[in-house]
Amino acid sequence: MIDHVPTFAEGRAAWVADLDRVACRDRWGRALVAVGWVHFVFFATLEGMHLSGDRQNWHYVAMWGLEFATVMAVLRLLAGRSWARETPLAGLIARVWGTVLILSFNLASLNTFMGLEHEWFKPVLCTVAAFGFMMMAYLVSAWFFAAAVQMYFTGLLMARYMDFCYFIHGLSWCAALTVIGATLELRRRRLERLPEPIRVRVSVPTVPQPGRRASYRSGRS
Repeated sequence: MIDHVPTFAEGRAAWVADLDRVACRDRWGRALVAVGWVHFVFFATLEGMHLSGDRQNWHYVAMWGLEFATVMAVLRLLAGRSWARETPLAGLIARVWGTVLILSFNLASLNTFMGLEHEWFKPVLCTVAAFGFMMMAYLVSAWFFAAAVQMYFTGLLMARYMDFCYFIHGLSWCAALTVIGATLELRRRRLERLPEPIRVRVSVPTVPQPGRRASYRSGRS
């Protein structure tokens, strides 16, 4: 019989603590910074294609596919091959952002199939990204609301300057991931500088015998 069923807050706290431990151990901060710069490089390339007059849809789909493959390779290289399975919350976070990716691709597909020359889907990508960061705020830390607000204003900026949407989007994402990754890396370094606790090795007292006292030994390791 279960005496106590953990509340959502208790279960969330345990998952977040385990996520923090794994993120520091496996240096996820460096991986996030690298992913941010990969995204910026690819979207700056897309901006160059757009400004040069390249409007071939399959060119952009190919670039998005190549970026996705590059991001996954960077995560496997820097965060570990099984980073999404190292802790329960990581798997849930991967599903959240996988959903964001699917919705983003769906938006671009709808814009293309409707035959509209106006690429309205670009600023809406920031609305979908804001949803992803809000989920991170609910699951991990309220600080992620700041990234959601950033994506809101990024969308407004993209709507104002439609010719530079790719560059603005890539730069905003790069800034967000760099800040998040740098924060994780600084936290990891602070934890490494903390003094390690002294481990005490205690042996079990021997069974007393008639005429003898129980012996007790302890030592530091």
